[in-house]
Amino acid sequence: MNEGGLLEKAMQMQPEEEPMEAMVAEISTGPEIGAIDSSGVLSEIIGNKISIGIGMGVIGFALSWVLSSPDVQSEYASAGLIPLAMLGGSFLLIAGSLEKQTVGIVAVAYLTAASSPFIASSVFTSSITVAESSISSDSSEITLKVRQSGGLISSSLDSAEVSISFDGEEVWSVENQDFSIDREDGIGKYGLLTLTVSDFYSGNSVMDMDYIVSVKAGSSEDSYTLDSSHLIRTVDDSENEVYAYMGTGSDCNSDTENCVLGVILTSWVGLKSTGTRPGGIPLADFNLSATLVEGGSLAVQYPTIRVSNGLATWDDSNEKFGEGSISSVGSYGSELPLDGSISAPEFERMYIPLGDFETSGDFGCYSFEIEVSQSGPWSDSSAVSSVSHYEYAQGGTTSNGGKYSESWTPVNSC
Repeated sequence: MNEGGLLEKAMQMQPEEEPMEAMVAEISTGPEIGAIDSSGVLSEIIGNKISIGIGMGVIGFALSWVLSSPDVQSEYASAGLIPLAMLGGSFLLIAGSLEKQTVGIVAVAYLTAASSPFIASSVFTSSITVAESSISSDSSEITLKVRQSGGLISSSLDSAEVSISFDGEEVWSVENQDFSIDREDGIGKYGLLTLTVSDFYSGNSVMDMDYIVSVKAGSSEDSYTLDSSHLIRTVDDSENEVYAYMGTGSDCNSDTENCVLGVILTSWVGLKSTGTRPGGIPLADFNLSATLVEGGSLAVQYPTIRVSNGLATWDDSNEKFGEGSISSVGSYGSELPLDGSISAPEFERMYIPLGDFETSGDFGCYSFEIEVSQSGPWSDSSAVSSVSHYEYAQGGTTSNGGKYSESWTPVNSC
């Protein structure tokens, strides 16, 4: 018998083993436990992209009408990009499902839908903006420059509703203020609204206590914070001081080495501050009276000083009390000098000589008082005052050839 034949038959009777590579491939390609069939979700989204695109388009179109309002644009100019982005995304989703010849038509329709609210807003509606403010030369009025934008064929403005709040409380309002856009400059058209400060003034605009004016004209409204430096008018602090103008040698009696020839009177009037002196108030209107008392008798009665819009005036009594006027009071600090009749070049001032005193000008205690008063609406009529005291004395001796020496020293009281 042929052995090869028997061996070959035996081998044919053995079951064939599957190659290892096939088993690995079958395991690796089998379904993964817990896996999500993402292809199904993606295909569902792709299948509904037209519906999604239409939804985005409707929402974007509705938002475009809301966000194209001039009032919204004046505050949030970039908000108009939101509906444009939504309409653009809507077009991209829909365009892929359209035939080439209709894509251009749909694109034009989208552009029209995107631009129509803004075109309509610019043609039929307008908005106002309070651009700036200025103060009159006498500081009694503040003028607002109000600009109008949009509204190519909108109705003209003939009145405005104006209100002013101070520190969050309304202090003045008017419903029908005459107003029109009747001027033009290099920027565009504008109108002017004039406010009288005394109509609404209620206190100093300090410490974030602002005056805010609201203007409503037509269907638009805008607000504006007035310049605080224009609305600080109430005096709430004052100080004073008396310097002695000293003479030496021949200026004095033969037995006196140093002597007081007269006094230099100075006041400071303004706003309470953290510094050593009050802060200046250049636009304050007030009256100032000043007296120098020797013992219980009036030594110097300074003429009443009237200050208005930075200009101080008084009766100089034939130059007995300075020149009778000072300009720019409060602009460079709060100092208000009270000059006399004789020059003190070292101080760049004029002093009041002892010979001009209504009393004898003898040694003793002197009190200097200033009082500042304001009328409404700048104040409640209560005065702001300050007092200082000084001891005028003589020291030294003439014995053994010595000489007297005079002094003028601040003291706490008389």
